[in-house]
Amino acid sequence: MTSLISDAAGITIGSHFHPIYSLAHRRTVGLEGLLRATADGQPLEPLDAFARIPSTERHRFDLEVATAHATRFQPLAQGPNWLFLNVDTASMLRPDQAARLADTLLATGIDPQSVVLEVLEHALELDIQLIAALTTLKKAGFLVAVDDFGVGPSNLDRICELAPEFVKFDKHLLRGASTQPRIRNLLHRLVHLMHDSGALVIQEGVETETDVLLALESGCDLIQGYYPARPAEHPDRDDVITPRIDARWDELMVRDLLKRKITRRQLELARQSFVQTAISLIQNTPFDEAAKPLLSMPDAIRCFLLDSEGRQIGRNLDSLPGRKAAGKPKFAPLADTTGAVWSRRAYFQHAVDQPGVLYMSEPYLSMTDTRSCVTLSMAIEINEALHVLCADILSPHGTR
Repeated sequence: MTSLISDAAGITIGSHFHPIYSLAHRRTVGLEGLLRATADGQPLEPLDAFARIPSTERHRFDLEVATAHATRFQPLAQGPNWLFLNVDTASMLRPDQAARLADTLLATGIDPQSVVLEVLEHALELDIQLIAALTTLKKAGFLVAVDDFGVGPSNLDRICELAPEFVKFDKHLLRGASTQPRIRNLLHRLVHLMHDSGALVIQEGVETETDVLLALESGCDLIQGYYPARPAEHPDRDDVITPRIDARWDELMVRDLLKRKITRRQLELARQSFVQTAISLIQNTPFDEAAKPLLSMPDAIRCFLLDSEGRQIGRNLDSLPGRKAAGKPKFAPLADTTGAVWSRRAYFQHAVDQPGVLYMSEPYLSMTDTRSCVTLSMAIEINEALHVLCADILSPHGTR
Protein backbone atom coordinates (compact mmCIF):
# COMPACT_ATOMS: atom_id res chain seq x y z
CA MET A 1 0.00 0.00 0.00
CA THR A 2 1.39 3.40 -0.97
CA SER A 3 2.14 5.58 2.04
CA LEU A 4 0.50 8.99 2.19
CA ILE A 5 2.53 12.18 2.09
CA SER A 6 0.84 13.31 5.31
CA ASP A 7 1.91 10.10 7.07
CA ALA A 8 5.51 10.53 5.97
CA ALA A 9 5.50 14.13 7.26
CA GLY A 10 3.96 13.10 10.58
CA ILE A 11 0.75 15.03 9.88
CA THR A 12 -2.77 13.83 10.62
CA ILE A 13 -5.35 15.33 8.27
CA GLY A 14 -8.77 16.42 9.54
CA SER A 15 -11.63 18.45 8.09
CA HIS A 16 -13.89 21.18 9.38
CA PHE A 17 -16.70 22.57 7.29
CA HIS A 18 -17.99 26.15 7.10
CA PRO A 19 -21.62 26.54 5.95
CA ILE A 20 -22.49 28.75 2.99
CA TYR A 21 -26.09 29.94 3.37
CA SER A 22 -28.60 31.13 0.76
CA LEU A 23 -30.50 34.19 1.96
CA ALA A 24 -33.38 33.67 -0.45
CA HIS A 25 -33.76 29.91 0.08
CA ARG A 26 -33.26 30.19 3.86
CA ARG A 27 -31.03 27.14 3.97
CA THR A 28 -27.44 25.97 3.74
CA VAL A 29 -26.47 25.24 0.14
CA GLY A 30 -22.74 24.62 0.51
CA LEU A 31 -19.93 23.69 2.88
CA GLU A 32 -16.37 24.93 2.53
CA GLY A 33 -13.81 22.28 3.45
CA LEU A 34 -11.11 23.62 5.79
CA LEU A 35 -7.94 21.71 6.68
CA ARG A 36 -7.54 20.84 10.35
CA ALA A 37 -4.18 19.16 10.86
CA THR A 38 -2.24 17.89 13.86
CA ALA A 39 1.38 16.86 14.36
CA ASP A 40 2.52 14.88 17.41
CA GLY A 41 -0.95 15.36 18.86
CA GLN A 42 -0.78 19.17 18.64
CA PRO A 43 -2.93 21.40 16.37
CA LEU A 44 -1.13 22.65 13.29
CA GLU A 45 -2.11 25.73 11.30
CA PRO A 46 -2.88 24.94 7.63
CA LEU A 47 0.02 27.06 6.39
CA ASP A 48 2.39 25.32 8.79
CA ALA A 49 1.13 21.94 7.58
CA PHE A 50 1.82 22.86 3.96
CA ALA A 51 5.24 24.25 4.95
CA ARG A 52 6.25 20.80 6.19
CA ILE A 53 5.61 19.28 2.79
CA PRO A 54 8.46 19.42 0.25
CA SER A 55 7.58 21.55 -2.75
CA THR A 56 7.95 18.53 -5.03
CA GLU A 57 5.21 16.75 -3.08
CA ARG A 58 2.87 19.73 -2.61
CA HIS A 59 0.49 18.70 -5.36
CA ARG A 60 0.13 15.16 -3.97
CA PHE A 61 -0.60 16.62 -0.53
CA ASP A 62 -3.27 18.86 -2.08
CA LEU A 63 -4.90 15.75 -3.53
CA GLU A 64 -4.88 14.07 -0.11
CA VAL A 65 -6.58 17.05 1.47
CA ALA A 66 -9.17 17.25 -1.32
CA THR A 67 -9.88 13.52 -0.94
CA ALA A 68 -10.31 13.87 2.82
CA HIS A 69 -12.74 16.77 2.42
CA ALA A 70 -14.79 15.06 -0.31
CA THR A 71 -15.00 11.79 1.63
CA ARG A 72 -16.14 13.44 4.85
CA PHE A 73 -18.44 15.92 3.10
CA GLN A 74 -20.81 13.43 1.50
CA PRO A 75 -22.38 12.09 4.72
CA LEU A 76 -22.76 15.68 6.02
CA ALA A 77 -24.49 17.21 2.99
CA GLN A 78 -28.05 18.33 3.72
CA GLY A 79 -29.56 17.44 0.39
CA PRO A 80 -28.00 18.77 -2.83
CA ASN A 81 -25.17 20.89 -1.36
CA TRP A 82 -21.91 22.10 -2.90
CA LEU A 83 -18.49 21.29 -1.50
CA PHE A 84 -16.20 24.32 -1.76
CA LEU A 85 -12.50 23.42 -2.00
CA ASN A 86 -9.58 25.83 -1.89
CA VAL A 87 -7.18 25.30 -4.78
CA ASP A 88 -3.43 25.76 -4.31
CA THR A 89 -2.63 27.66 -7.48
CA ALA A 90 1.05 26.72 -7.37
CA SER A 91 0.15 23.07 -7.98
CA MET A 92 -2.48 23.75 -10.64
CA LEU A 93 -0.42 25.27 -13.44
CA ARG A 94 -0.06 22.19 -15.66
CA PRO A 95 -2.83 20.37 -17.55
CA ASP A 96 -1.78 17.03 -16.05
CA GLN A 97 -2.18 18.43 -12.52
CA ALA A 98 -5.70 19.65 -13.28
CA ALA A 99 -6.56 16.25 -14.75
CA ARG A 100 -5.15 14.47 -11.69
CA LEU A 101 -7.27 16.62 -9.37
CA ALA A 102 -10.38 15.80 -11.38
CA ASP A 103 -9.63 12.07 -11.34
CA THR A 104 -8.90 12.11 -7.60
CA LEU A 105 -12.20 13.78 -6.74
CA LEU A 106 -14.20 11.57 -9.08
CA ALA A 107 -12.67 8.51 -7.41
CA THR A 108 -14.41 9.49 -4.15
CA GLY A 109 -17.78 9.10 -5.90
CA ILE A 110 -18.68 12.77 -5.66
CA ASP A 111 -20.59 14.43 -8.51
CA PRO A 112 -18.30 17.04 -10.16
CA GLN A 113 -21.22 19.49 -10.29
CA SER A 114 -21.28 19.30 -6.48
CA VAL A 115 -17.70 20.60 -6.24
CA VAL A 116 -16.76 24.29 -6.34
CA LEU A 117 -13.05 24.98 -6.74
CA GLU A 118 -12.01 28.26 -5.10
CA VAL A 119 -9.11 30.26 -6.51
CA LEU A 120 -7.79 33.57 -5.15
CA GLU A 121 -8.57 36.50 -7.41
CA HIS A 122 -5.02 37.89 -7.43
CA ALA A 123 -3.70 34.50 -8.62
CA LEU A 124 -5.66 34.87 -11.87
CA GLU A 125 -3.52 37.88 -12.72
CA LEU A 126 -0.23 36.12 -11.98
CA ASP A 127 -0.42 33.21 -14.39
CA ILE A 128 -2.67 32.74 -17.41
CA GLN A 129 -2.01 28.96 -17.25
CA LEU A 130 -4.19 28.84 -14.16
CA ILE A 131 -7.20 30.05 -16.15
CA ALA A 132 -6.53 27.35 -18.73
CA ALA A 133 -6.40 24.67 -15.99
CA LEU A 134 -9.61 25.89 -14.39
CA THR A 135 -11.33 26.06 -17.77
CA THR A 136 -10.42 22.40 -18.27
CA LEU A 137 -11.93 21.52 -14.90
CA LYS A 138 -15.08 23.48 -15.74
CA LYS A 139 -15.46 21.46 -18.93
CA ALA A 140 -15.26 18.32 -16.76
CA GLY A 141 -18.28 19.55 -14.81
CA PHE A 142 -16.64 21.21 -11.80
CA LEU A 143 -17.70 24.71 -10.74
CA VAL A 144 -15.36 27.62 -9.98
CA ALA A 145 -15.43 30.42 -7.41
CA VAL A 146 -13.15 33.46 -7.43
CA ASP A 147 -12.16 34.10 -3.80
CA ASP A 148 -11.23 37.32 -1.98
CA PHE A 149 -12.68 39.67 -4.60
CA GLY A 150 -12.02 43.26 -3.58
CA VAL A 151 -8.58 42.71 -1.99
CA GLY A 152 -6.15 44.89 -3.92
CA PRO A 153 -6.65 45.65 -7.63
CA SER A 154 -9.54 43.73 -9.15
CA ASN A 155 -9.28 42.48 -12.72
CA LEU A 156 -12.70 42.21 -14.31
CA ASP A 157 -11.18 41.01 -17.59
CA ARG A 158 -9.93 37.85 -15.91
CA ILE A 159 -13.28 37.22 -14.25
CA CYS A 160 -15.11 37.62 -17.55
CA GLU A 161 -12.60 35.32 -19.26
CA LEU A 162 -12.92 32.59 -16.61
CA ALA A 163 -16.71 33.01 -16.22
CA PRO A 164 -16.85 31.61 -12.66
CA GLU A 165 -20.12 30.42 -11.21
CA PHE A 166 -19.42 32.28 -7.93
CA VAL A 167 -17.49 35.34 -6.79
CA LYS A 168 -16.69 35.57 -3.07
CA PHE A 169 -16.51 39.15 -1.80
CA ASP A 170 -13.76 39.67 0.76
CA LYS A 171 -14.79 40.67 4.27
CA HIS A 172 -12.94 43.99 3.95
CA LEU A 173 -15.63 45.20 1.53
CA LEU A 174 -18.20 44.51 4.23
CA ARG A 175 -16.11 46.24 6.91
CA GLY A 176 -15.78 49.31 4.72
CA ALA A 177 -19.49 49.34 3.89
CA SER A 178 -20.36 49.42 7.60
CA THR A 179 -18.59 52.78 8.08
CA GLN A 180 -18.52 54.46 4.66
CA PRO A 181 -21.76 55.20 2.78
CA ARG A 182 -19.96 55.35 -0.56
CA ILE A 183 -18.58 51.83 -0.16
CA ARG A 184 -22.04 50.73 0.97
CA ASN A 185 -23.49 52.03 -2.29
CA LEU A 186 -20.60 50.54 -4.24
CA LEU A 187 -21.19 47.11 -2.69
CA HIS A 188 -24.72 47.08 -4.07
CA ARG A 189 -23.45 47.97 -7.55
CA LEU A 190 -20.65 45.41 -7.43
CA VAL A 191 -23.22 42.70 -6.76
CA HIS A 192 -25.14 43.78 -9.87
CA LEU A 193 -21.90 43.85 -11.86
CA MET A 194 -21.11 40.25 -10.89
CA HIS A 195 -24.66 39.22 -11.73
CA ASP A 196 -24.24 40.81 -15.16
CA SER A 197 -21.09 38.68 -15.62
CA GLY A 198 -23.11 35.54 -14.86
CA ALA A 199 -21.80 34.86 -11.34
CA LEU A 200 -23.60 34.50 -8.02
CA VAL A 201 -22.15 36.50 -5.13
CA ILE A 202 -21.05 35.06 -1.80
CA GLN A 203 -20.37 37.62 0.93
CA GLU A 204 -17.66 36.40 3.30
CA GLY A 205 -16.93 37.66 6.79
CA VAL A 206 -20.54 37.99 7.98
CA GLU A 207 -19.87 38.22 11.72
CA THR A 208 -22.40 40.64 13.23
CA GLU A 209 -26.06 41.63 12.96
CA THR A 210 -24.96 44.73 11.05
CA ASP A 211 -23.06 42.55 8.59
CA VAL A 212 -26.18 40.49 7.91
CA LEU A 213 -28.24 43.62 7.24
CA LEU A 214 -25.56 44.99 4.88
CA ALA A 215 -25.44 41.67 3.04
CA LEU A 216 -29.23 41.64 2.70
CA GLU A 217 -29.27 45.24 1.47
CA SER A 218 -26.50 44.59 -1.07
CA GLY A 219 -28.55 41.95 -2.85
CA CYS A 220 -25.85 39.27 -2.55
CA ASP A 221 -26.98 35.69 -2.98
CA LEU A 222 -25.11 33.68 -0.35
CA ILE A 223 -23.35 34.49 2.93
CA GLN A 224 -20.59 32.89 4.96
CA GLY A 225 -19.22 33.87 8.34
CA TYR A 226 -19.28 33.36 12.08
CA TYR A 227 -22.73 34.93 12.48
CA PRO A 228 -24.58 32.24 10.48
CA ALA A 229 -22.30 29.44 11.70
CA ARG A 230 -18.72 28.74 12.73
CA PRO A 231 -16.57 26.11 11.03
CA ALA A 232 -16.82 22.74 12.75
CA GLU A 233 -16.45 19.06 12.11
CA HIS A 234 -20.24 18.92 12.36
CA PRO A 235 -21.38 22.54 11.77
CA ASP A 236 -24.72 24.02 12.84
CA ARG A 237 -27.67 22.89 10.79
CA ASP A 238 -30.42 25.07 9.37
CA ASP A 239 -32.75 24.69 12.34
CA VAL A 240 -30.14 26.70 14.25
CA ILE A 241 -28.94 29.06 11.49
CA THR A 242 -32.25 30.12 9.93
CA PRO A 243 -33.82 31.73 13.05
CA ARG A 244 -30.73 33.96 13.36
CA ILE A 245 -31.07 35.17 9.78
CA ASP A 246 -34.87 35.48 9.87
CA ALA A 247 -34.61 37.97 12.73
CA ARG A 248 -32.46 40.20 10.54
CA TRP A 249 -34.88 39.80 7.60
CA ASP A 250 -37.67 41.08 9.85
CA GLU A 251 -35.57 44.06 10.93
CA LEU A 252 -34.76 44.94 7.33
CA MET A 253 -38.42 44.67 6.28
CA VAL A 254 -39.44 47.11 9.02
CA ARG A 255 -36.69 49.49 7.91
CA ASP A 256 -37.71 49.20 4.25
CA LEU A 257 -41.35 49.80 5.13
CA LEU A 258 -40.43 53.02 6.92
CA LYS A 259 -38.24 54.04 3.98
CA ARG A 260 -41.12 53.44 1.55
CA LYS A 261 -43.44 55.56 3.68
CA ILE A 262 -40.89 58.39 3.64
CA THR A 263 -40.40 58.01 -0.10
CA ARG A 264 -44.15 58.13 -0.76
CA ARG A 265 -44.37 61.31 1.32
CA GLN A 266 -41.43 62.82 -0.55
CA LEU A 267 -42.98 61.93 -3.88
CA GLU A 268 -46.29 63.47 -2.90
CA LEU A 269 -44.59 66.71 -1.90
CA ALA A 270 -42.57 66.62 -5.12
CA ARG A 271 -45.69 66.02 -7.18
CA GLN A 272 -47.32 69.10 -5.66
CA SER A 273 -44.21 71.14 -6.45
CA PHE A 274 -44.05 69.79 -10.01
CA VAL A 275 -47.70 70.67 -10.58
CA GLN A 276 -47.16 74.23 -9.33
CA THR A 277 -44.09 74.68 -11.53
CA ALA A 278 -45.77 73.06 -14.55
CA ILE A 279 -48.81 75.34 -14.32
CA SER A 280 -46.55 78.36 -14.13
CA LEU A 281 -44.57 77.24 -17.17
CA ILE A 282 -47.76 76.60 -19.15
CA GLN A 283 -48.77 80.16 -18.28
CA ASN A 284 -45.45 81.33 -19.79
CA THR A 285 -43.96 82.29 -16.44
CA PRO A 286 -40.15 82.63 -16.75
CA PHE A 287 -38.40 79.43 -15.69
CA ASP A 288 -36.47 81.17 -12.88
CA GLU A 289 -39.76 82.19 -11.28
CA ALA A 290 -41.73 79.01 -12.10
CA ALA A 291 -39.04 76.76 -10.61
CA LYS A 292 -39.24 78.21 -7.09
CA PRO A 293 -41.60 75.49 -5.75
CA LEU A 294 -39.19 72.79 -6.95
CA LEU A 295 -36.13 74.52 -5.53
CA SER A 296 -37.84 74.94 -2.16
CA MET A 297 -38.17 71.16 -1.71
CA PRO A 298 -36.08 69.63 1.09
CA ASP A 299 -32.62 68.58 -0.16
CA ALA A 300 -33.21 70.10 -3.61
CA ILE A 301 -29.94 70.66 -5.49
CA ARG A 302 -31.04 72.05 -8.84
CA CYS A 303 -33.70 71.88 -11.54
CA PHE A 304 -33.51 72.05 -15.32
CA LEU A 305 -35.68 71.75 -18.42
CA LEU A 306 -35.22 69.44 -21.42
CA ASP A 307 -36.81 69.48 -24.86
CA SER A 308 -38.47 66.46 -26.49
CA GLU A 309 -35.08 65.13 -27.66
CA GLY A 310 -33.45 65.34 -24.24
CA ARG A 311 -31.44 68.50 -24.94
CA GLN A 312 -31.18 70.91 -22.02
CA ILE A 313 -32.84 74.28 -22.50
CA GLY A 314 -30.84 76.99 -20.76
CA ARG A 315 -28.77 76.59 -17.61
CA ASN A 316 -29.30 74.73 -14.36
CA LEU A 317 -31.19 76.58 -11.65
CA ASP A 318 -29.46 76.00 -8.31
CA SER A 319 -31.24 75.41 -5.02
CA LEU A 320 -32.16 78.21 -2.68
CA PRO A 321 -29.29 80.08 -0.98
CA GLY A 322 -27.69 78.29 1.97
CA ARG A 323 -28.02 74.78 0.53
CA LYS A 324 -25.13 74.71 -1.93
CA ALA A 325 -22.30 72.21 -1.43
CA ALA A 326 -19.43 73.57 0.59
CA GLY A 327 -15.89 73.66 -0.75
CA LYS A 328 -14.41 74.24 -4.17
CA PRO A 329 -16.39 73.11 -7.24
CA LYS A 330 -14.37 70.01 -8.20
CA PHE A 331 -16.35 69.52 -11.37
CA ALA A 332 -16.31 73.17 -12.45
CA PRO A 333 -15.54 72.37 -16.13
CA LEU A 334 -18.82 70.42 -16.24
CA ALA A 335 -20.94 73.00 -14.42
CA ASP A 336 -22.40 74.64 -17.54
CA THR A 337 -24.85 72.09 -18.94
CA THR A 338 -26.64 74.39 -21.39
CA GLY A 339 -27.32 72.37 -24.53
CA ALA A 340 -26.24 69.08 -22.95
CA VAL A 341 -28.06 65.98 -24.20
CA TRP A 342 -29.54 63.74 -21.48
CA SER A 343 -31.64 61.56 -23.79
CA ARG A 344 -29.92 58.33 -22.62
CA ARG A 345 -30.72 58.97 -18.97
CA ALA A 346 -33.44 56.82 -17.42
CA TYR A 347 -35.17 59.88 -15.95
CA PHE A 348 -35.70 61.30 -19.46
CA GLN A 349 -36.78 58.04 -21.07
CA HIS A 350 -39.27 57.14 -18.33
CA ALA A 351 -40.75 60.64 -18.39
CA VAL A 352 -41.40 60.74 -22.16
CA ASP A 353 -42.85 57.21 -22.04
CA GLN A 354 -45.43 58.29 -19.44
CA PRO A 355 -46.22 62.01 -19.72
CA GLY A 356 -47.64 63.51 -16.55
CA VAL A 357 -46.26 60.72 -14.34
CA LEU A 358 -43.60 61.62 -11.79
CA TYR A 359 -40.49 59.41 -11.97
CA MET A 360 -37.66 59.02 -9.43
CA SER A 361 -34.31 57.68 -10.63
CA GLU A 362 -31.89 55.43 -8.79
CA PRO A 363 -29.11 57.28 -6.88
CA TYR A 364 -26.13 58.23 -9.06
CA LEU A 365 -23.15 60.60 -9.01
CA SER A 366 -24.01 63.99 -10.40
CA MET A 367 -21.76 65.14 -13.26
CA THR A 368 -21.88 68.73 -12.09
CA ASP A 369 -20.70 68.33 -8.48
CA THR A 370 -19.43 65.70 -6.05
CA ARG A 371 -22.80 64.72 -4.61
CA SER A 372 -24.89 61.59 -5.03
CA CYS A 373 -28.40 62.48 -6.12
CA VAL A 374 -31.66 61.18 -7.49
CA THR A 375 -33.48 62.93 -10.31
CA LEU A 376 -37.23 63.54 -10.30
CA SER A 377 -38.72 64.05 -13.74
CA MET A 378 -42.07 64.59 -15.43
CA ALA A 379 -43.01 65.19 -19.08
CA ILE A 380 -45.29 68.19 -19.60
CA GLU A 381 -46.50 70.26 -22.55
CA ILE A 382 -45.39 73.87 -22.86
CA ASN A 383 -46.75 75.79 -25.86
CA GLU A 384 -48.01 72.47 -27.29
CA ALA A 385 -44.49 70.99 -27.30
CA LEU A 386 -43.31 68.15 -25.06
CA HIS A 387 -40.75 69.11 -22.41
CA VAL A 388 -39.26 67.20 -19.48
CA LEU A 389 -39.02 69.02 -16.18
CA CYS A 390 -36.25 67.67 -13.93
CA ALA A 391 -35.09 68.26 -10.36
CA ASP A 392 -31.99 66.78 -8.71
CA ILE A 393 -32.46 65.86 -5.05
CA LEU A 394 -29.73 64.88 -2.61
CA SER A 395 -29.90 61.10 -2.18
CA PRO A 396 -30.14 59.64 1.35
CA HIS A 397 -26.42 58.73 1.29
CA GLY A 398 -25.28 61.86 -0.52
CA THR A 399 -22.71 64.30 0.86
CA ARG A 400 -23.44 67.94 1.34
